[in-house]
Amino acid sequence: MLGAEVTFDVALPKVVWGWLVSTNMWAKSIATGSFLLGLYFIKKYPEKDAFFRKWVPILGLIFIGITLLVTVLDLHHMFRFWKIFLFAHFTSAVTLGAWVVSGFVIVLLISFWSWVTGNKKLFDKVMLPGFVLAFFSTIYTAGIMGESTARELWVFPAEMIQMLLSATLAGSAAYLLLMTIYKVEMEEVKRELGYILIGSAFLSGMMYLGEILFARMHSEFSHRAVEILTFGSLAPMFWLGIFLTFIIPIILVGIANEKKKYEYALLGSISALVGLWLVKHSWLLAPQMLPLS
Repeated sequence: MLGAEVTFDVALPKVVWGWLVSTNMWAKSIATGSFLLGLYFIKKYPEKDAFFRKWVPILGLIFIGITLLVTVLDLHHMFRFWKIFLFAHFTSAVTLGAWVVSGFVIVLLISFWSWVTGNKKLFDKVMLPGFVLAFFSTIYTAGIMGESTARELWVFPAEMIQMLLSATLAGSAAYLLLMTIYKVEMEEVKRELGYILIGSAFLSGMMYLGEILFARMHSEFSHRAVEILTFGSLAPMFWLGIFLTFIIPIILVGIANEKKKYEYALLGSISALVGLWLVKHSWLLAPQMLPLS
């Protein structure tokens, strides 16, 4: 029946997607966000591109490596993962994600080789395909969540926007962190990164607020999932995550930009990165806390 809620006949015995999946999404946000923002700053400030040409592939490879590691560890039959490439079903978001992320890894390896050899033209050639692959690597998990039946809190369009905002938030936080640690003197770039972080945090926070308010009206299932998230067993982790990801960074990075005291940006960036994992983890767990039969 059109519009009917799909449920299973047997209750799930436990949470199926746990911290490995949360870590997958968190690390992927840093990898793709640092790549996308790195391209933007290389194009905008070609005279100051050395920093980004170095850190785009390093950050990307480290965090996409973490993404792939936790993905393989989460598989029930990890030694069969190669079958996803040999017997591909392109109607599945999982298959599409595997191919897109693999392509993104190749671009990152080329970017790394470009930095090692000082061959800028090589990196410039993979910028466009890298942009496309990083974009789809960011959002394909939203497709997987959207395909999950009976998990009405995960809606594809909203999850897609949240993942793009997570990428810009995590990418800007990672660069601000590195620039402060290594005392990089690019004030204009730092300020712009600060505004990107503040804007991403504000928009993402507003979206979470909207989803909490309106998901309740969608169905009894959504209402109960939001209840667990905001007042139930996940509430301490969720609200701590909201505080660390959105409120603290907006205040501290705002002070850093206004007063030109970038040590505040360091604290704000750490807060944003830690809080982002907490928010993603609690958002992932909430619908799974409910039996589906």
